[in-house]
Amino acid sequence: MLWVVGINHKVEVDIRQKFSLTKTKLQEKLISLKKLANEVIILSTCNRTEIYFFSDEDVDIEKIFAELGWDKKYMHLFYIYKDKDCMKHLFEVVCGFDSLLIGEEQIVAQVKEAKEISKLVGGKNPVLERLFEVALKCSKEFRTKSRLNEHPITIASVVGKVLKESNIRKVAIIGLGNIGLLFCNYFKNSDVDKVFLIGRKNERIDQFVKLYPEKFEYCDKKDAISEAQCLICSTSAPHAVVHKDDIPEEKSLLIFDLAVPRDVDAEVYKLPNVKVIDIDQVHKMDTINREFRISKMQENYHIIEKYIDEFVDWLEFRKYKELIMDMKKHAEQLCKMQVKHLKNVNSEEIEKIERLLIRVANLYIDRAIEVLKEAHKKGSGEICSNLIKKIFLK
Repeated sequence: MLWVVGINHKVEVDIRQKFSLTKTKLQEKLISLKKLANEVIILSTCNRTEIYFFSDEDVDIEKIFAELGWDKKYMHLFYIYKDKDCMKHLFEVVCGFDSLLIGEEQIVAQVKEAKEISKLVGGKNPVLERLFEVALKCSKEFRTKSRLNEHPITIASVVGKVLKESNIRKVAIIGLGNIGLLFCNYFKNSDVDKVFLIGRKNERIDQFVKLYPEKFEYCDKKDAISEAQCLICSTSAPHAVVHKDDIPEEKSLLIFDLAVPRDVDAEVYKLPNVKVIDIDQVHKMDTINREFRISKMQENYHIIEKYIDEFVDWLEFRKYKELIMDMKKHAEQLCKMQVKHLKNVNSEEIEKIERLLIRVANLYIDRAIEVLKEAHKKGSGEICSNLIKKIFLK
């Protein structure tokens, strides 16, 4: 059974940040959650924390909260989707239906990263990895057919529009990860005159500093804040990194706090000349081609339905997994037995003949599998599998 347990941007950031998992925590929690299910993938971004499971048994949400050390009083804020609803949810997420900025593409990279981290830390997840691969394939076709790639929307473009309208020409960025890189890419061709980069040097961001030294510059936090008209925060720190003492007295400053948990300390929000906009407020500024995006996405929703059906077929066909493995094992044994009857043949030649026989046998097995797939789609999979058993196993 497939499950997803999650919380997203529909719950305010002050609560949502309690369940955000940094990369270091993510790896630790993946290992812990493997006790509860055969397969686990965690998708944790600034807008959502979702845990995908593939398990033979029902997943107990209380056990999940206990394993993660989460406060159970917030359990009612989490959604739980099972099987086809779980698939539908992931496909809508990766296609941009469930994003703060409708249709935004950043989630695609985040889904890929979640799959890879899980693979490295949690071991093999054959069903969930296939689910995520199909979802990414779906997203690619959906975005092309919906023409979303022709009218891209990102958090950087939304913030950039505000900066242009406010005539802000000097910006500081704290947090030089994926979001920081996104803003650097955006600002290289924008009206912004100066971008101060706060944080450890980043190989990818170094390119901007080298190519546009008059625009991009690494800088100390306090110096950068003193110079800048706007501060963009997007670190993965588990605590606030911008405090009241970092901001000069009487300094006018616009801050975009795009991190979850928040990067900006609560005291900064109270400063009279400082305006802080958090990640949840950004979606209210999403007016760029919004109606066009929604219209085109709804028009092409059938693509999501097509890929859901494709994955359902694949998942149902897995019930023949043991039969296929038995066929291949039995064929290999037969080939080895036949080779033993050869006389006056040296061991090296015997190995070559054995490999050749196994390869030929697998060609016939692969054809049998294709026939079984065709029969399964037509509803006669059981009849076909019984015939295959008689031919290949008896």
